[in-house]
Amino acid sequence: MRYRTLGKTGWDVSAVSMGCWGIGGQWGPVGEEQALDTIAAALDSGVNLFDTADSYGLGRSEELVGKAFKSGKPDNVYIATKVGNWARQIGDPLGFRSIHSIINCCHASLYRLGLDAIDLYQCHVAAPEHPEIFVEAFELLKKQGKIRHYAISTNDLNSLKALNINNQCASCQINYSILARKAEKDILPFCHENNIGVLLRGPLCKGMLSGKFTAQAHFEDRVRQGWNVGQDKREEFLSNLEKAEKIKPLVRENRSLVDIALQFTLAHPAVTCPIPGMKSPAQAQQNAEAADDQLSEEDLGYIDANS
Repeated sequence: MRYRTLGKTGWDVSAVSMGCWGIGGQWGPVGEEQALDTIAAALDSGVNLFDTADSYGLGRSEELVGKAFKSGKPDNVYIATKVGNWARQIGDPLGFRSIHSIINCCHASLYRLGLDAIDLYQCHVAAPEHPEIFVEAFELLKKQGKIRHYAISTNDLNSLKALNINNQCASCQINYSILARKAEKDILPFCHENNIGVLLRGPLCKGMLSGKFTAQAHFEDRVRQGWNVGQDKREEFLSNLEKAEKIKPLVRENRSLVDIALQFTLAHPAVTCPIPGMKSPAQAQQNAEAADDQLSEEDLGYIDANS
């Protein structure tokens, strides 16, 4: 495993880290034992950053991460979680209107995670109507020692700038992959220029870059049901499937499409680490091993010409 410095934090984090949305159950059922074994396998493979959110399974993902570290979290392991999406999950369209909502959610996350302080606390609203509320709450929580650093999950540059108004936004979680490259135009260069770490969600584009899907695939999980025949996102699914097929000529005996997808994101100079979802020990090991190699300039040129 290679390690990279996460923006202003100064932390050395694994070049491939673990996204914990999948173990929350919204991508299909994952048993507790399997989830804990997956986290253990990631740790054994050198992963030291685990990204979750209070809304993942309405607290389920955080609880599982907490159980994984119930005997104590090592100092060189970092837990990132998010706040702001719980309200949408329970049908509250107004969401967060005061710092008290954010502070209360932070205390709840601390309880579920079994921590005294959250390493990285992220705004989970991509374009908050009142970003100053998050900044004020985060600064207060930081002063109280409840969080160590704060960040935002967004692809909207103006929202990132609003959270970084005091130059204290440690990182930004961005949707970026071979199949989603818009971030290259503005937000990734801004992060690179301003020492803002970058966590990448969706580096496998919800599994589209796993190489496992065909046009006949059917999805039962809540996240991807819209890809099924007759659903609203069917054309997007088929288009991405066609684009993923164009990358397959780069697959080798010891290099899978997953490896290529993760190594592509790691080639961007702004990127700290992708955080692919992991739902089994085998997935955790495979994803982590992708950090041990890199794509050639020729490979990257081929991807540029075919994505």
